Amino acid sequence: MRAPLALSLLLAVSPALAQEAARPAPKRTILQQTDVAASPAQETIFGTVDTPPGAGNPFHTHFGSEMGYVAEGRIRLEVQGQPPRELGPGDSFLVTRGQAHRSVLLGDMPVKLINTWTVDKGKPLMTPVP
Repeated sequence: MRAPLALSLLLAVSPALAQEAARPAPKRTILQQTDVAASPAQETIFGTVDTPPGAGNPFHTHFGSEMGYVAEGRIRLEVQGQPPRELGPGDSFLVTRGQAHRSVLLGDMPVKLINTWTVDKGKPLMTPVP
């Protein structure tokens, strides 16, 4: 009796898992990268983040701060411990070191962010939150 139930649950969940795995990822383009003169252990990275409809990112952190500007589209910025913010073209945001956050696309239009990250040199730009 347990085997048919387990199989039924697996078949019911499989399409959702496949859809999650098939989601496109945001594309980060690094435009410029330079050391921070006052802090040789850090670097500033300037770039764009293009997110197609249906894409998104999980909660994550940075080893430094992220400043962003919404050039196109609309997002809901979710920062742990803060109320969600809806942002559109012309809006900007700041996420400080270690704050878990993610952006969720609103609507069916792609999103373009122009971002600057000031982060610890040699560390990953983005670290997923488990």
